[in-house]
Amino acid sequence: MTIRPATRADLAAVHRLEGEAFGAEAYPRFFVRQAWDLWPGSLLVAEVDGELLGYVLAGSGEDPAEAWILSLAVAPAARRMGLGRALSEAALAALGEGRRVWLTVAPASPARRLYEGLGFVEARREDDYFGPDEARLVMVRSP
Repeated sequence: MTIRPATRADLAAVHRLEGEAFGAEAYPRFFVRQAWDLWPGSLLVAEVDGELLGYVLAGSGEDPAEAWILSLAVAPAARRMGLGRALSEAALAALGEGRRVWLTVAPASPARRLYEGLGFVEARREDDYFGPDEARLVMVRSP
């Protein structure tokens, strides 16, 4: 497995993975491109045998002491191989030490256990984070 910063040539595959993972809630293609422009070192991809099988998008906010993991997706056929953990760890390293890192996750998502294993704790639950009946847990990892 190789984890590296995404290139412009990777953006279509990143968007495809985003759609497979999040369906109607997926980020649109233009956002993926703009995120790459804004945080080029924080859109990381995972390749296995030259095939792009996962990505993570992280970024800094207005407060330099805080950052967000905005999206993480792994191809269905490559799940449970450690790519999600490796991508998350790489994103945290890219964000740098000493920052509070936030993310959201669906309450029933298996990714919740991954994030807890990385030191994230539930800060709050929002039952309408993305709209009616679109609950998310807001999680945080403190330095």
